[in-house]
Amino acid sequence: MSDRFAAASGRKVVSRTSAEELGNLAHVVIDVKRRQVASLVVGKGRKALLIDWEQVSGFGPDAVMVADESAQYSPRDDRERAAADGKLDLVGKRALSDMGNDLGTVTDVQFDPVTGGIESLVLGDREEPAASLLGAGSFAAIVRAPAE
Repeated sequence: MSDRFAAASGRKVVSRTSAEELGNLAHVVIDVKRRQVASLVVGKGRKALLIDWEQVSGFGPDAVMVADESAQYSPRDDRERAAADGKLDLVGKRALSDMGNDLGTVTDVQFDPVTGGIESLVLGDREEPAASLLGAGSFAAIVRAPAE
């Protein structure tokens, strides 16, 4: 069963140990090379904290469960700060082909909520397989040019 980043945005993040609500999911950070969710951003602005995907014990339709409160950490470098600020989100980014053509906008990302594996990028009314994702930055996502 797949999930989508846009649908997951705003979900409660809860500590499995204490059942305390840690905040709401604001952003999802991906590892482009592995095509995998790398971490989650909980909260917004200066109070935003990250949680590594390995600390996620359940990703359901109502809440995201993490091991405990110690799973959260403050951004440690410029890349993590950019992620916490939402500057590295794929959703909403321009999609460019590796040939330089504009492919539209990434409107969503489909992923496996058990493994965190990226399954596909949604570009308007079409989907591109995760294997076509070549890179992502603050300006655009680079996608292998579709076969003609």
